[in-house]
Amino acid sequence: MSEQTHNVVGGQARVDNLVQAHRIDTVNVHQARVLVHHPSFELPPESAHFVDRTDEQLRIAAAAVPDGDGTRPRILTVSGLGGVGKTALCVRAGHRLAEHYPDGAYYLDLDEHRRDGLPDLAALLTDLLRSLGVEQEWLRRDFRGLVRQFWDRTRGKRLLLVIDNVRGAAEAEPLLPASARSLVLVTSHGPLYDLDPAAEEVALAPLGTEHTVELLRLLLDGRHPADADPAAVRALAAACAGLPKAAEVAGGLARKYPHRGLAALAERLTTELHDRGSAPVEAVWDAAHAELDPAAARLYHLLPECPGPFVVLPTAAALLGLDLLDTEDALSALRAAGLLDYRSGGYRQHALVRAHARRAARAADPRGAERAAARVRLLHWLRRQTARADLLIAGPRATVQAELPPLPGVPDADLGTARADALRWMEANRHVLYGAVGLAHDSGRDEDAVALAESLWTHFLDHPRYADATGAFRTAVAAADRTGRLPARVRTRSMLARPLWEQGHFAEAATELQQACALAQLLDDSAEHRRMAGSAIDFRGQLALARGESALRQGERDAALADFAAARADFATARAVQLGIGNAYGAALQTYQLAKTAAAAADHPAAAELFAAARAEFAALPGRERMAARTAFGLARALRELGRYREAEPPLAEALAAATARGSSHDEARISDEYAELADRTGRPEDAARHRARAAELRAEHGGEHDGGPGGEPDAR
Repeated sequence: MSEQTHNVVGGQARVDNLVQAHRIDTVNVHQARVLVHHPSFELPPESAHFVDRTDEQLRIAAAAVPDGDGTRPRILTVSGLGGVGKTALCVRAGHRLAEHYPDGAYYLDLDEHRRDGLPDLAALLTDLLRSLGVEQEWLRRDFRGLVRQFWDRTRGKRLLLVIDNVRGAAEAEPLLPASARSLVLVTSHGPLYDLDPAAEEVALAPLGTEHTVELLRLLLDGRHPADADPAAVRALAAACAGLPKAAEVAGGLARKYPHRGLAALAERLTTELHDRGSAPVEAVWDAAHAELDPAAARLYHLLPECPGPFVVLPTAAALLGLDLLDTEDALSALRAAGLLDYRSGGYRQHALVRAHARRAARAADPRGAERAAARVRLLHWLRRQTARADLLIAGPRATVQAELPPLPGVPDADLGTARADALRWMEANRHVLYGAVGLAHDSGRDEDAVALAESLWTHFLDHPRYADATGAFRTAVAAADRTGRLPARVRTRSMLARPLWEQGHFAEAATELQQACALAQLLDDSAEHRRMAGSAIDFRGQLALARGESALRQGERDAALADFAAARADFATARAVQLGIGNAYGAALQTYQLAKTAAAAADHPAAAELFAAARAEFAALPGRERMAARTAFGLARALRELGRYREAEPPLAEALAAATARGSSHDEARISDEYAELADRTGRPEDAARHRARAAELRAEHGGEHDGGPGGEPDAR
């Protein structure tokens, strides 16, 4: 007998009393028991304070379609980092939608029913069936029976279920009601790809700064003069890193220490969350970490060693020292556990999760041997890829550090075959690459630091982000000094000088180049070292040229002319050095520098002649199309200044085509500016406006600064 047994005769008449005969002389009469299901609304109370999530609430509301045919409910999954507010969102939405589901609204927390990592689904189904009106004696005894009983009791009903902390589709599937009129909200740390192809996914990101500040003001609840100290509130918000759970910890600290100022609370919260770890925030991460397989746990411990805000598959493989397939499995496991996010082409680790991973790594590897080995592998791989990309972009050139062989077991990055592809790769990975220079120096890998910085030089010329470059090149100088190798010390100082003078730090740049030229005099007379000395002189000439241009802009013509004369002298000396060792490229570069100096001094006839000569010299060299295009740009500008507008068009078009093919947004923006000037001179205001708009668009999109000069170039290598 089951709970579906009814007292009916012939399927029509209802029998209110049941007559049962055991012996002919005994009759037992039983009153019928009528089981009535009273819908339950068992959602927990909403969070006291809730901010933002407007779009997500609208998406959930749009999924609430109570009417429908079939037995598959509407399913919406909400995934995100532990502490990001998934449960609060679903409970809040559930309360607002409950009136659409008259047969009941239920909340199931799978973590409350876990034993050794697995939820007791039979116990959950038992609780659900009881809420649905099934009495204890009618409950099935086996799991499959409970599932079928649940399907039967939910068929056609309008139910709302919030299933919290699901770790896999197999955990949620038996809890789905058999009714298209029902709605199920599922929370998980990572995506549930195999739950239901029709399920809609809402990926919940951390709160933005302003909404975190708003939440903190609500949680502080007047205990602190938040309005009087907005900077301290923002410091608190920064420590919370967008996690509502962390903001709740901040509110708890405010209640616990009511007499502390907000600045002191921010300092305490930062220590609590980032250094020591806060149990209320990290409980979910602790549980997820404990259940990782060995490869995923090892990768979790190693990810903080990677500089930059994200990691890509090959970089993670270098950290692990495994092939791409095994590494991808480990990354997927971390994503499913809510310990890693994937967006914009890379895997990202939340700041607080990263701090948690560091503490877990120290516990698992107290001496740090495994992390040190991972850093060596990572730096080897990044150094090799950056050198390969630089070779594709700039062509062969003399370097002070040799290229490394492939990292055993880890494939090289796919850089494509074109310079533009390699440049895009460097640009996409610039945070990791520039950060790796500091990582190498801090790890005592000074040759790696110098090599990485040297390979980033061409990228800097195409994408001059001065903060990144200045920091990396300054670190490379310190690393080179520690190696004691003269060529590295000369090269890194010359590299550092350029971003310094382009930011107007002429005195500091001069100091670096003075030291570089002094060190160059200690080099021997080999062709390689003479080339290095000539390069240092070339950089000194570039500094003089930049300083003269700055003086000219400030109306200091006499000082400017003196600087231009010094620049011409250095470029002529450097050209003689390069010719003396048979370095045709280096000599062509000095012709180009002399042309730039003539243009800066407004000697436009000389500039046009020298740019034309440099263009011819570069065109005769294999693999120097980049510099040929830049000399074409300089020639076009000189011709425009001479009023030879028709002659200026072809070299300018050549320069633009080359910059576009190379993917150099910096050069393309400068060339667009020149096109606008040419359009102004030839009476085409609409064309001029279009070119200026394109230049502004490129700078806004890529963040490159405009130095007003004719463009950067590598030194004579």
